[in-house]
Amino acid sequence: MNYDVPFVANTDDNLHCLQAVYLMIVKFFKPDFEVDWEEWSKITGFEKGKGTYATAGQLWFKENGFDVKQISMFDNQRFIEIGGDYLIELSGEEVGKWQVEHSNIPLEQKRTKQLLASGICEQREPTIQDIKDLLNVGYLVHCLVNARKLNKQQGYFGHAIVVCGYNDEALIIHDPGLPALKNKKVLFDDFEAAWADPNKEAKEMDAIKLL
Repeated sequence: MNYDVPFVANTDDNLHCLQAVYLMIVKFFKPDFEVDWEEWSKITGFEKGKGTYATAGQLWFKENGFDVKQISMFDNQRFIEIGGDYLIELSGEEVGKWQVEHSNIPLEQKRTKQLLASGICEQREPTIQDIKDLLNVGYLVHCLVNARKLNKQQGYFGHAIVVCGYNDEALIIHDPGLPALKNKKVLFDDFEAAWADPNKEAKEMDAIKLL
């Protein structure tokens, strides 16, 4: 199965993959939805020079008539309490320091408090079976992956993709890039490797559909 999801590419600066993913999801459920990049970037929490956490976007979806399910091993309460130290504890020195350097920690701690209060969070390891099950009942799924691992390269670069469907051996994703790739088939093992890098505790997903 594969949903016909409108494709939105990352911007030329290669900094708006999450904004592109969330815009694809909105446009799938609300084809007439229109917003300019500046406003959408603000809504979804973009800050120049920083990585964009999913929290601002998840809160927007929740507040605008969508059902949102977040599944992750991420300990939101611990992040609220110790911030960047938890990112390093979770992902190791190299990746954790990269995340800290590219984060507005105080703002994300504030948003995370709101996210916990919203009731959308389930703290456990997400699985490919979760993705398939949620797609089967009408959700689209956003995952954070290591773009370098996804493309068989060395190193780490946090990246957002949307899962549009699956077949017997692969997930079908829209990768906003860059380079932007529509309906890319990624074998389950390859996806798992990129999703669980640097470790399974880093795996996270959210599933979204219009109520």
